[in-house]
Amino acid sequence: MKWYTAMFLIVIVVLSVLSVYRGLTPQTYNENGVYFKYPGTWNQLSAKDWDIKSNNTIAVVGDSNNAQNSSYITMVMVQKTNQSGTLDEIVAASKANLQKDKKAVMISDKNITVNGVKAHDVFYNVTMGGVKKEARLVVLAQNNTVYSLTLSAPDSDFANQKENFDMVVRSFKITGEQRNNYLENMFNNLL
Repeated sequence: MKWYTAMFLIVIVVLSVLSVYRGLTPQTYNENGVYFKYPGTWNQLSAKDWDIKSNNTIAVVGDSNNAQNSSYITMVMVQKTNQSGTLDEIVAASKANLQKDKKAVMISDKNITVNGVKAHDVFYNVTMGGVKKEARLVVLAQNNTVYSLTLSAPDSDFANQKENFDMVVRSFKITGEQRNNYLENMFNNLL
């Protein structure tokens, strides 16, 4: 065997090992004042590319490998808004909007704790672009700000994504990074 054939095989093996390692090792999102882990095979996605029309969207990650359009993708979207009302009132209004605007069918709503903060965990079904999707909406409020995590997948894949969605929710933290970056930039500009 010639040396270049051996080198080619070594490169292929190394790339394969790195690919498997990346797929098994979670990635972290740590921007816009939030932190969470997500699967190593997923990517950060642009809200514009996936036709997400909310100005409140601060993070979108998902499995873009299975996407034909935004209706088919398994994804997590994080939105941030100012708090107006109690958490229960906000969740009730969110559920009413989902039922009205997206014809969502509510499955369950239970109280959970996300990083020490009381939250609602709402499951529902919705049809988008002719594709039946199952979704999970986790809503929590801290420091007069509401954080909504929408975790969705095609109905046929939702159960397979449970572990991935649970990882996102279990690792979700509000970091206040935006404030720190603002203060750091202001301090640097003074120097």
